[in-house]
Amino acid sequence: MKKHKKLIIILFALVVLTGCVNYIDRDTGKIMVDKIIHWGDAWTWGKENWFEAIFVWPMAQILNFFGQYTGAFLAIVILALLVRLATLRSSINSTIQQQKMQLMGPEQQRIQEKYRNRTDQQSKMAMNTEIQKLYQKHDIKPLSALGGTFLQLPITFAMYYAVTRADVIIRGTVLGQSLEITPKDGFASGNVVVIAIFLLMIVAQASSMFLPQYMTRRKMKKYPGQKAPANNTNSMMFMSLAMIVFFALNWNIGMSLYWMISAFTQLGQTLFINWKYGNQ
Repeated sequence: MKKHKKLIIILFALVVLTGCVNYIDRDTGKIMVDKIIHWGDAWTWGKENWFEAIFVWPMAQILNFFGQYTGAFLAIVILALLVRLATLRSSINSTIQQQKMQLMGPEQQRIQEKYRNRTDQQSKMAMNTEIQKLYQKHDIKPLSALGGTFLQLPITFAMYYAVTRADVIIRGTVLGQSLEITPKDGFASGNVVVIAIFLLMIVAQASSMFLPQYMTRRKMKKYPGQKAPANNTNSMMFMSLAMIVFFALNWNIGMSLYWMISAFTQLGQTLFINWKYGNQ
């Protein structure tokens, strides 16, 4: 079950996001006029639910504030970087824990293999005790490995709503193309700019997902006596990437830009963590 937690979280987030259409006019396919968040609008506390008031409204206003000086695209870049900075500490701890768990994998597999054919309660308790001692030896806290993932959930939800409702994004353009266009519409009309952004987002997302695994395998070469962790997570990552691509076809290109920028910053963060904390 632990192996599937991250995938379940990602899929749940994507399904919920695609259902966030309560602000879309079904006749026009655009955001309802009274739901657009403009720069200078009063705080929505008491008018909307607590999540939108605490998370969505501030994010939308950050986009609106910077957008009036830099344009919509750079406003998205700035917000993506601010979000990454705000979650950097948690993400670093989470990534370090995940790397430690991957490096510890062969040792854990040996313990599990040792007790594989012993199903009595005493053997199960002994196996769990050995695994717990292994965690303590490597200073691993399993829940910390999921902390960054759980933290990203409300941020992703809030960003989706903010990009959908912020006035600067609704009116904004990138290379002359409206940020309201979806990749699906871009493919249908042969819009080169929208298609290129969508494809870059896929490349960035795939790289940010698979780079940590690649770097872990490189580290394992330093330990000739150990086998690299099994590739049993590859299918889950491919499935999660396929789901992201499928649902992203219906996001506006503004959200695709945010996701792409976030993925590229994740790549940079992974390289930084590997450089600074790689020997921990």
